[in-house]
Amino acid sequence: MTEPSNAPVPEAEIPAVVQWPAAATPTGDAPVDKALGLLADVAVTPVSDHGELYAGIHDSLLEALDAEPGLPSAPSNNRPEGDS
Repeated sequence: MTEPSNAPVPEAEIPAVVQWPAAATPTGDAPVDKALGLLADVAVTPVSDHGELYAGIHDSLLEALDAEPGLPSAPSNNRPEGDS
C-alpha cells in the first residue's frame, strides 16, 4: 500500500483562480457605459469567444469616440461579418 505524499504540489497542477474586477464605474456617457457593461459577460463567456466579445466592445467604444458630442449615436451593427 502506498502512503500519501506530503510533498508540495507543483504550481502547474494548482488550478488558477481568476479574480474578475468589479463592474465598470459608470462614466455618464450612455454609449460608453453600454459598451463597458458588456465586460460583465467576460466571466461567463467561454474563453474561445473572448476575442469576439472584446472586438465588439472595442467597436462599440470606437463608435462612441467617433460620435459628435451632443448628437445621438449611430445604430450599432455588432454582428460578425457575413451575418444578415
